[in-house]
Amino acid sequence: MSRQRYQRGALKPFVPAGKGKPQRQLPRGTYWARWYRYIRTPNGREKRSPREKIITKDLAKSFRIATEYEGPLTKADAQRVLDLLIARDAGTYIPPDTSATLEQVAREYLAVVEPGWGPHTIRTSKGLIEYALIGGSLGSRPVAEITEVDLQQFLNEHVAAGASRSKLSKLLLYLRNVLDHAVMKKVIPANPARNPGYRLKAKSRKAVSGRYLSMEECQRLLSVVSGADHLAFRIFIQLGLRSEELFALRRDDVVGDALRIDEAIVEGASATVKTEASDAAVYIPPDLQMEFRCWLEGISADPKAWLFPSPKGLPWGAQNYLNRVLKPAAIPARVGLFKRKTRKGEEVESTDVNFQVLRRTCATLFGAKAKDPRDTQAQLRHADPSVTLRHYQKSIPASVRAAAVALESELIGETSQSIRTGFEQVRN
Repeated sequence: MSRQRYQRGALKPFVPAGKGKPQRQLPRGTYWARWYRYIRTPNGREKRSPREKIITKDLAKSFRIATEYEGPLTKADAQRVLDLLIARDAGTYIPPDTSATLEQVAREYLAVVEPGWGPHTIRTSKGLIEYALIGGSLGSRPVAEITEVDLQQFLNEHVAAGASRSKLSKLLLYLRNVLDHAVMKKVIPANPARNPGYRLKAKSRKAVSGRYLSMEECQRLLSVVSGADHLAFRIFIQLGLRSEELFALRRDDVVGDALRIDEAIVEGASATVKTEASDAAVYIPPDLQMEFRCWLEGISADPKAWLFPSPKGLPWGAQNYLNRVLKPAAIPARVGLFKRKTRKGEEVESTDVNFQVLRRTCATLFGAKAKDPRDTQAQLRHADPSVTLRHYQKSIPASVRAAAVALESELIGETSQSIRTGFEQVRN
């Protein structure tokens, strides 16, 4: 009969060469497994018999493993199947490896959830998990040794480093999710991040910014730019586009008196917009329509041409545009100035103007003109579960048009003709 002997076996994504046959690569998510069965013969001697098996996703599901995700079988789940095969041969259960580190569990969690994430979530959440959880102070620690106190100290480190409320919220979310994954894999019996008797706390010391530009600051900012940058700044202030949406605009996105928002630039590549509600049309008020027409006359007639290409002819990266155009314009306009020290200890002028400030400016100034808060939500294309609000966000009601025209009238006023003249001189 077989007897118990602890082993993990061998697991490879290929069938090794042997018996005159060459090595054979297996499809992704399929593994070759080998282990030994130990048998005690009647004369008391022990005989070792090699065993082999191809482990597939279907085989794993027969053991109720890997049923929680689509896609190829992970190596960690293949090892769980192999553990059960060894246990079945030996007539005993081989316990899972409780020495797995937070880094190992977090990488397996990423492998499971990342295929279902959109580009915006991958850009923010994957980087946070890799930097803070995998590369942080807990990454090399065995999950079974991590306590509630360790988790609180980890969060405290990020609080002391000035992490924002949003970042701390995401850290706590993914700590809980990764440790839930460890519980599911039976690496730990319970999730220390969900202990009802020890509630983790992470309160940011960083003040939540409510900064927006006044009408006078907007006018000063527009007065120092011309051409494409003048048009882009007006779109930020009047229409409230996100930076990744503006730099993804193409010539054929200007449709009559509306601007179609159906694309975003993420990590230098075209992607879908941030939310379903963001995929919408935004009304272009009359004077801005005129500036659009002037600009379209001077660029490529290709319908897919970028409206605001970088000097290299590619879509701008948000950080590059912020550092090379927006902030350098805000400083001579004397908008949002403050003093900061360089690495060499020199004191220089900087500005607090960024894309979030401009979007908040649109929300504030447009909201002051709109009679219904739902019109502001429609203008900014904020996601909302309400069917009524989703309807407004997908349409351009008359009240939205009226508020947009009123904002433009105060922003541009009597200077619109001189601005257009300057715009045409730059273009020519």
